[in-house]
Amino acid sequence: MSPQATKDLFRQAWARFPTGIAVITFRQADGAIHGLTANAVCSVSLNPLLVLVCVDHNSRSYPMLMAASRFVMNFLAQGQEDISRFFASRDAKGHPPFRFRRTLHGDPILEGSVASLDAAITERNIAGDHTIFIARVEEIDLTDVPPLVFHTGKYSAVAPPIHTD
Repeated sequence: MSPQATKDLFRQAWARFPTGIAVITFRQADGAIHGLTANAVCSVSLNPLLVLVCVDHNSRSYPMLMAASRFVMNFLAQGQEDISRFFASRDAKGHPPFRFRRTLHGDPILEGSVASLDAAITERNIAGDHTIFIARVEEIDLTDVPPLVFHTGKYSAVAPPIHTD
């Protein structure tokens, strides 16, 4: 058995779990686009269609997302590491230098993403140093490009499927 649980060991354990990378984009009332990189995302329910994202209270975008009523969960594709880094930066300011399309609700979809889920925030639940945002998905955009993966602190790619036939 491992030593007693610590914050450092907790981070090391989760770093060993490969995840996709999502960028949560949203608009402010003045139309400015903001976003944050997240891998603490998941589907919650099929009926209704619900997703969640966990956001650190120290994130520069946290107060803006708290004021928002909607967001788009964009799953990044291979080759979009620069987008992940931009939205993960604490000092990213100004209009994001990436191409966006708009959903039917006018929300920003990152061009080239694997999938984008436009959702209305239904709940905000505080859990430790994060808030869990639960949102009802109202629009979905899909592509057939391979996803960007994060594992042990590095960007990676999905390996081809292993055939057992």
